[in-house]
Amino acid sequence: MALQRILIKTHHMTSRKKIAIITRATKRLECSVLLKVGANPGIMLCEGQQNHASEWETVVRKLRYKDMRLLKRESISELHLATLGVREGDVKEMEEVKDFAKFLEKDPRLFHSWRVGMGYVKDDGE
Repeated sequence: MALQRILIKTHHMTSRKKIAIITRATKRLECSVLLKVGANPGIMLCEGQQNHASEWETVVRKLRYKDMRLLKRESISELHLATLGVREGDVKEMEEVKDFAKFLEKDPRLFHSWRVGMGYVKDDGE
């Protein structure tokens, strides 16, 4: 089964009720999710089996976050699933973009992919 990585950006993520819904969906669908919560911007990065990640995205869309944008959806090889550094079914929350970036820096390819998705750098074909 194919694996998928989804990057979503919103205006902000302050509603604990919505974050709890995302957490429950993450556990149920056995995805790995990294969230940047609090003030602007809200960022969600999800990895999981393709059908599970797509269903997770549907749950997030139904929450109707302000200015929600799908920035990147990509298929990933099974060998690189663990690169997010979050166990399946778990959610890791951070309150600062710099902490989010520092967490992703552990894997240079993942970090570059995230920076391209966020629009911080242009994709140079790597």
